[in-house]
Amino acid sequence: MHLIEFASESGLSATKKLSRAEQKQWGQFMTPTAIAQVMAARASARLPWKETLRILDPAAGSGILAAAVVHELLCRDELPKQIFVQIFELDPRLLPVLKQLAEKMRRQGDQVGVTIRVSIRIEDFLLSDLACDKPQFDLVIANPPYFKLNKSDLRSERHSYAVHGQPNIYGLFMAACSRVLNPGGRWCFITPRSWTNGPYFALARRQMLLRLCIDAIHVFESRQEHFTDDDILQEAMITWATARSGPSQAIELSSSTGIRDLAQSVLHSYPASELISEDPSNTISLPTQEAELRPLTLHGNLASYGLKVSTGPVVAFRASHYLSATPKQAAVPLLWMQHVQHMRICWPIRKKMEHIEANAETAGMLIPNANMVVLRRFSPKEDSRRITAAPYIAGTVPGTVLGLENHTNYIYRPGGHISEDEAKGLAAYLNSRFVDYYLRSASGNTQVNAADLRSLPLPSPTQLLEIGRGLPIASTLNYADAAVERVLGAPQEAVAL
Repeated sequence: MHLIEFASESGLSATKKLSRAEQKQWGQFMTPTAIAQVMAARASARLPWKETLRILDPAAGSGILAAAVVHELLCRDELPKQIFVQIFELDPRLLPVLKQLAEKMRRQGDQVGVTIRVSIRIEDFLLSDLACDKPQFDLVIANPPYFKLNKSDLRSERHSYAVHGQPNIYGLFMAACSRVLNPGGRWCFITPRSWTNGPYFALARRQMLLRLCIDAIHVFESRQEHFTDDDILQEAMITWATARSGPSQAIELSSSTGIRDLAQSVLHSYPASELISEDPSNTISLPTQEAELRPLTLHGNLASYGLKVSTGPVVAFRASHYLSATPKQAAVPLLWMQHVQHMRICWPIRKKMEHIEANAETAGMLIPNANMVVLRRFSPKEDSRRITAAPYIAGTVPGTVLGLENHTNYIYRPGGHISEDEAKGLAAYLNSRFVDYYLRSASGNTQVNAADLRSLPLPSPTQLLEIGRGLPIASTLNYADAAVERVLGAPQEAVAL
């Protein structure tokens, strides 16, 4: 049996025995064969010839990526004399599979005169002695686990150079593996797209871009059609890079919906300066499949217009004694994220505890009943837009104050006032195709947090007022898009804000 097929079938057999909770705990979402082959072929194609090549798979699973690399290297015209494969895997249940794979690798190497040595370590790579700032491998290839870590986690502490806020473990794998490559070595990861944008990955991006030149990126536009054998929803990308000094010059970008059209994806080359920002955050923007980048310069942001974004202050379980489903004396409306629709507030919906007592104990949880923009902090994955925002106009719900539940964000002007047209214009812009295209190109995140909103480029105050002027308070997405496009132009292509 082919090396890759053996690893794939063994991996699928192993994961089928795991519950959904165990899969998430162990990060066991196996790389499909077609993706493993694409990753390995491109990663090994530019690998300089050496007598001995050292390969690292730091989160091996059943070893399909290591198997794909070995297969590619054994198909070269000029073969190395020796291949050393270092495998890390946490789940001891996969050790028998990895041992069988190692033996198959050795036998196939013997057939063509290449000595293959395989070291299997059942431990966490991030806590190992090899996860250090010491170049020692010629190729790193990985499908790392994806889950958040506490800053107090030993892995976060060990790799604090790549930690900002609450880190995701896959970002630590990416950064750590960039430190162990020999000059000219190759680096290939399949990950979520969220590392390309936002403050939580800023230090990890900086570490990678200090050591790596990104050569190519492939983006999967669907959140479902790449890991087809696992029930996961995650926008993914493959990144190939080379360990060398100096900034990236050009990046080849391709995209596909999923695996089925992977072979038909078309390459486009972009100057790296168009995709990687020059500011300290090193944000990486990715044009979407349906749109190419075109420049549109917007220089404003919330802070420059005297606006602030905050999270709704009512934490339901802490305030449960003060909440009610029906109005009571001295109670005021409480808005949850379910009340926030694109361009409109829908209250009441009679499905939530929609009122909160207004008293001395709850005073710190309530905000003035004034003009603002209210946003969902979390939107359904299937939603057509990354942001769900609504203009809130004073008096939409009764009372002089109101409550906003913690799963909402709101934009207001501290010590000042937002006009109705400004609120409508800003909400329309946030909901618009302009912003949706920008966020899809900048990040794979389906959720847009407060930090993302603070850094989001905005039209000028005059343009925001013009967008909002004439829009009804409870508008539709179509009306909002039309108003934005009337002022900014139709976004027939993705917008580089």
